[in-house]
Amino acid sequence: MTAFESVCANLFILLALSPLVTPILNLIRGSQFNPEGKHVYLTGGSIGLGRAVAIELAKQGAHVTIIARKEGPLKETVELMKEAAATRKVKSEQKFHWVSADLTDREQAIRALDEASTLHGGRVPDIVMTCAGTSIPRFFTEAPIEDFEWQMKVNYFGTLYTVHEAYKRMVEKGVKGKIVMTSSTLGLIGLVGYTSYCPTKFALRGLAEALRNEGHLHGITTQIYYPGTMFSPGYETENLTKPLLTREIEGSTGLTPEDAAKGMLKGLRKGYFAVTTDFDTNFLRVAAKGVTPYANIGWDYILSIIAPIGATSFLWEADGKVVKYGKKNLKKEL
Repeated sequence: MTAFESVCANLFILLALSPLVTPILNLIRGSQFNPEGKHVYLTGGSIGLGRAVAIELAKQGAHVTIIARKEGPLKETVELMKEAAATRKVKSEQKFHWVSADLTDREQAIRALDEASTLHGGRVPDIVMTCAGTSIPRFFTEAPIEDFEWQMKVNYFGTLYTVHEAYKRMVEKGVKGKIVMTSSTLGLIGLVGYTSYCPTKFALRGLAEALRNEGHLHGITTQIYYPGTMFSPGYETENLTKPLLTREIEGSTGLTPEDAAKGMLKGLRKGYFAVTTDFDTNFLRVAAKGVTPYANIGWDYILSIIAPIGATSFLWEADGKVVKYGKKNLKKEL
């Protein structure tokens, strides 16, 4: 065997074994997300993904405070958390509370944190998870500017106000806490019909990446979840305005909020910075990875080899459908 062949053979062996590196490290490090006995502050906990996450946290022994605007759904979620906690084999005293607040208002976001801490004996949240969000898909020319302003207010500033205040309190109290934000597949890729939504989710990605780096100053961990299509009440609402072209490109596959919540927490336990729960979004995560930590070093490297091809293929397909739709449905300018 020549020296060149030897180098190639060794590289092949390293590549073949590389997917095992991260699982072995995870086994050595253990769970990177253990909510048992921790105070978890969860926004958007009244319906959809937020409710599903709250229930899963209750099953895992967490003390949970959920925040949203409507009191009725909040109370329902608290009852569901109590039922979930009752199924635990190892019983422990858990506290479940709700706070009604409009988190797009900074003063209300601060007040909600104050109330949550008071309900937990003045305890600063150990974990802050933001699941509140909204989407109003329309073609760019049909979307009023108020749609852009409202979605940025809810999705970005509604998260920022909570994260900024909670992070400061963690630092002041010396809490080595965790911040978990929820973005979207559309925080990784732009798509027709979502010109008012994608920028808000891209903004959360930027915030999470910068805060992940800065968090080393204080021992605070930041992670971000990129869910794909979820069959939730929010999905039903967005379909009321969603263009047929957008639906065609998106397809009909997706996850229930319950499956998304379980997958999200699984990724957090593994310590992934960017968590995904479906293959397409994971593929896009690698294609749009930028300067972010690997999830699985080996698989990410392997996917990164083919990601540009797959991303280009999707781009051609999506652009082709848009062009075809335009020729069929839009009048040509004279």
